[in-house]
Amino acid sequence: MLLELRTAQDTDGAGASTTAAGDCHLLDLVRETFPTLAIQTLRLDQSGGDHLLLIVNDELAFRFPRAGMHDVRLETEVLRQLRHRSLLRLPNYDHVDPDGRFGGYRFIDGVALTPERFEALGVAGRANVLAEAAQFLIALHDLPQAEVAWSGDWPRTWTAAQFAARFLVERLPIMVAYAPQLAAPLEAFYKSYRLDCPPHLAIVHGDLVCEHLLIDSARSSLAGIIDFGDVALGDPAQDLLGFWNYGSEAVARIVKRYDPCNNDPGLLRRSYNHFVRYRTDRLFETLPPETGLGTSEQIAALKALLTTSTRSLRKNSPS
Repeated sequence: MLLELRTAQDTDGAGASTTAAGDCHLLDLVRETFPTLAIQTLRLDQSGGDHLLLIVNDELAFRFPRAGMHDVRLETEVLRQLRHRSLLRLPNYDHVDPDGRFGGYRFIDGVALTPERFEALGVAGRANVLAEAAQFLIALHDLPQAEVAWSGDWPRTWTAAQFAARFLVERLPIMVAYAPQLAAPLEAFYKSYRLDCPPHLAIVHGDLVCEHLLIDSARSSLAGIIDFGDVALGDPAQDLLGFWNYGSEAVARIVKRYDPCNNDPGLLRRSYNHFVRYRTDRLFETLPPETGLGTSEQIAALKALLTTSTRSLRKNSPS
């Protein structure tokens, strides 16, 4: 059973009281399920699109999936298997609700690997971080479903065809109205993108972007990876999209380590297409349509992405 929760975003003018009520409701659930847990402080983080986060004692993160999302038991089982395969620190859920409504793990020390922090690592540091990321992706994507103790239906990420259908039917008219300079290029992109089909599906993280990659700046290494709430079966290239934030060379280096024999020749191209789709989605989420669609900088950045050829990226890949 997943939680139907009202939050401050669901109210008009009653944000503070509703947030407090949400805090109390989640806290009651934690106390009822784990009565021996000593709780001194708590705060509610509502920034996650698919979950609420109750932070207890500034050291425990309790994740509550929003309605319609899968429960935490699949996530915890995947993580349990990954701990035997990956050297990186991953969430260790030592507080899991038996009904799968929520789970809690101790914070992993580290800061988000923003593009600025990635650049500041220097050549050797960047190479080390990318090698660690590639090794993690191999461990995750090679994990057999049969080794995960999960008897329910496996969730699946949206396919390129599904994303394209949503854009062409629902979002293209908004582009025509608010960003006409992007309408034609995006229409052409999505008509091509909808044909993307991976040679096989794998267990994917599903949201491997900058804020979920934690860096230990002192050691120029990855401190850990968090937020496995979107774990599902999907295109392995989807887990590469976030690395395009660090530049084409970074992605090319990961692809070379991840698939040295080029068994999936479309991997780089599909990952770039997923990234363009991701950036388009973020543009839609920045502002409601009635106030205009994004900023001129965002529109210009997306237009530049749409004019880049992955063929040229592959030609310029590091040797």
